Amino acid sequence: MKMRFVLKQTGVGSERLGQLTGFMKSPNSIIETPTAALFTQGGSVVNITAEVLAMIFTTPQMLWVPVSNSMHLENGLKAQNEGVAKFAGLSEHFACVTLHSMSEATPAGHFEQDKMPVWTKNGKKLVTADRYMDLMELYKPDMYMVIADGQTSLSESKKRMGKAVERTCKTLNKCMDRHKASDTLKHSSVIGVIVATADSKQCDEFIEKLIVHKESLCGVTLQGITDGSDDSFSVPYETLDAIFKKIGESIPNNLLRIIEGCWSPPVILAAIERGWDLFDGSFPLKLTNAGLALRLNLDINKTDETPFFLNLKDVKYKEDFTPILASCECLACRKHTRAYIRHLLNTREMLAGVLLSIHNLHHFDQFFHHARRHIAEKTFDVFKDHITKQCNAHKLVIPVPKEKSEKPDETLLQSNKKKRIEAIEVNKESNT
Repeated sequence: MKMRFVLKQTGVGSERLGQLTGFMKSPNSIIETPTAALFTQGGSVVNITAEVLAMIFTTPQMLWVPVSNSMHLENGLKAQNEGVAKFAGLSEHFACVTLHSMSEATPAGHFEQDKMPVWTKNGKKLVTADRYMDLMELYKPDMYMVIADGQTSLSESKKRMGKAVERTCKTLNKCMDRHKASDTLKHSSVIGVIVATADSKQCDEFIEKLIVHKESLCGVTLQGITDGSDDSFSVPYETLDAIFKKIGESIPNNLLRIIEGCWSPPVILAAIERGWDLFDGSFPLKLTNAGLALRLNLDINKTDETPFFLNLKDVKYKEDFTPILASCECLACRKHTRAYIRHLLNTREMLAGVLLSIHNLHHFDQFFHHARRHIAEKTFDVFKDHITKQCNAHKLVIPVPKEKSEKPDETLLQSNKKKRIEAIEVNKESNT
């Protein structure tokens, strides 16, 4: 038994309701789609312990596990040999593994023959398809993306897109062969990766090669839209909508459709409207890291002119003793005020990230719950317009982390050198 996607119902347009089911370790568990995974770093949901996570979600969730931020777990995974979810203390949840975090900027290039660069906390690692599949046998995920050259923006050249297709075709075939031959991965579902989105012709040709493996695939994930930079998250809405529609129509309906990247609610709803099912869950984490709280008005019968997010670092919340969102049932809103969370943020207390994460994860999940309800009731278009108007009325800018660098920071090197010299001088004095 392994995870599979089941299509339940379609809406007025291409939007649809589905289920992820057939999990080996929990046969009765079901994840309703469209939905978002819980983004992880080092295998853990950021800021949240397993006990707190159980208070936010009473049912098993999909964990989004990038190799780039969890590769350092390899020795521990090998020693325990029970998979990344169990190793991280989240054995009741399900793991979806991918190569990169598409919401984080990384340096361009640095490829070598048949190797993909992975930028980890310990610097650049070059990973072959075989090395990647070795890792998958240690991670033991419920589903995983094949290794691909997909971290590219829509502004890339045709030559760069051609290289992405060439590399990904080679790694795709190797991964599929290894997957079919692996007894360890027989309960894991494999996800194909769509690349070269910037070049319509090359992307179409690649999709044809990808669909050859459709009988062995559980789904596909859409990459090649963003390289994690600020500019790549500023692509016009109409451009993204056209991509979601065109590629969505090229994929068999029975395959799970996944989109990676830190996308805003209007972009997510545009993708859902075009038949996409699963998102990587990086958006609420980005909000939390920036000190922002999500507060969408999810009731289509009520009008709310206030922003759909709060910057809780703002001094205007210094004496605001109301919850982030009065109608929210999360622990943070039931127990704490805006003023208190602002105090925690300004004093850099770890609890600030915990409380913001609790709220943002809960509210983001409610956003998908309402989207599914409106699909079922054939009113998704009304819900989409309702949310989009809120978001368009107030501009949201989420800071993107600076690119990782393969070279050590020069300031840090100079500081360390100075400390070593001072230590030598102190030793000399003590010896005399």
